[in-house]
Amino acid sequence: MKWRNAILILLVSSLAGTAGCGGDIVQQMMSNAELKAKVMDAIVADNATAGEMVDRLIGSENTRGMVMEKLMGNGEMMQEIMARVAKDQTMVDGVLNVAVQDSTMRVHIMTLFKGMQMAKGGR
Repeated sequence: MKWRNAILILLVSSLAGTAGCGGDIVQQMMSNAELKAKVMDAIVADNATAGEMVDRLIGSENTRGMVMEKLMGNGEMMQEIMARVAKDQTMVDGVLNVAVQDSTMRVHIMTLFKGMQMAKGGR
């Protein structure tokens, strides 16, 4: 019985010690630029983990806007996104449907379409 209690106490102590260190590891990573860079590099190097991280970032209201701002602020990335949207009829339809909800944008789109018709020689 003494050994069983001793083992139980040892296991509980070990778990408590590990749980206490969990916060310390995160705190160390956040305060140590080199360690932080290594962790981020490891995430980026593994597509599955990087995908999980993106899912978490866009899944949280706190970080979704920041992700959007980062994407929209990157000209090269926006060009790639627009090129993909432009090649998919369903996406183009979706963008136009959202755009025409605003009356000013609807007038702008109609002006663009009329200009394209005139350039083509149509009426």
